Amino acid sequence: MGINTIVTSKEEILQACREIVSEEGLQAVNMRAVAKRCHVALGSLYNYFSNKDDLVLETIESVWQDIFRMDHSCDTALSFPDYVAWIFASIRSGAKEYPNFFTAHSLSFASSGRSRAKNTMESYLAHMKTGMKETLERDPAVRPDSFPESFPESDFIDFVLTSVIVLLLQRQQDCRVLLEMVRRTIYGEP
Repeated sequence: MGINTIVTSKEEILQACREIVSEEGLQAVNMRAVAKRCHVALGSLYNYFSNKDDLVLETIESVWQDIFRMDHSCDTALSFPDYVAWIFASIRSGAKEYPNFFTAHSLSFASSGRSRAKNTMESYLAHMKTGMKETLERDPAVRPDSFPESFPESDFIDFVLTSVIVLLLQRQQDCRVLLEMVRRTIYGEP
């Protein structure tokens, strides 16, 4: 196929990058592969990305946005355990589109200096924590003594979100054990 004479947008380039990540993994993203996928001259990519590192960083951000998109609205009347299940299912659904990215990327960027990509993920995690806090506060069935000074609500939310992520990294199909622990903690159910 010939070179695309129509200017390709940055979003079209990032879409091509996400397709490469989905099909071949993050390590397959490079300027030549992306130019070929977009049917543009290699030099055209430099109008949007100054080098491969910028392209990879923006690809990572774009994939995180896609994984954490949770673009369908959540019912604000959900109980806290149902909200946690919704988060798990939403992220799991997004992560299915990018086999091996969630695990490989999570481990690699944690120790790297790629702060933009890390900040993107942390922003989504903070958003989820806020939603969890609001849902927990709205849930009328939560026992009033669930969070004594020695066990603050914020630590509980951190634990639950970390557990969701660990379950996803382990490629678990559900989070039923976590949900049972949550119910026993906040509702006192045996």
